[in-house]
Amino acid sequence: MRLRLLFFLILTVLILFFIIGFIKFYNDIKNYKSYNKILVEGIAVLTGGKGRIDKGIELFKASPNNYLIISGVDKSIKIIEVVPKDILNSNKVFIDRKSETTIDNAEEIIKWSRKNSITNIRIITSDYHMPRSMLILSKKSESLNFFPDPVKSDINIRKNISENFKSLLFLSEEYLKYLFCHLVL
Repeated sequence: MRLRLLFFLILTVLILFFIIGFIKFYNDIKNYKSYNKILVEGIAVLTGGKGRIDKGIELFKASPNNYLIISGVDKSIKIIEVVPKDILNSNKVFIDRKSETTIDNAEEIIKWSRKNSITNIRIITSDYHMPRSMLILSKKSESLNFFPDPVKSDINIRKNISENFKSLLFLSEEYLKYLFCHLVL
């Protein structure tokens, strides 16, 4: 009987920690602070979500002295479909087709930054993906400076949780990936 009670108490505490952590995670992604006034030498886009590449290209056009990497471009997609020809022809633009995971993205971004002597990098990804991306990047390279500039997603679980059950599941998966990265890195 005591063993069951102890198990139930431990499980309850773990669930409470998960819920409290999830609420903090959600608030963090919806209130992520962008560092737009920081001078950077590079812009790194982690592909996979709506608006990421467009934002990276827009920032690159506004600061053409910067370098740009678009990391994780699917091998089946023609580059010209994603990146305008005038940008593509720049010797400061790099397209990474090798990366398939966020860890792959981080490794390619770090290699690219070292090859081009870049130390300050603006990171473009979706708000829900930013905590994990920043965690992986900072753990993989302490000598580089990464500045988040998230693309705001339309995920909003505060409206009506029952209507946004898919969003809640999606964010829970992102949160679990984030927690997992804390454990393995």
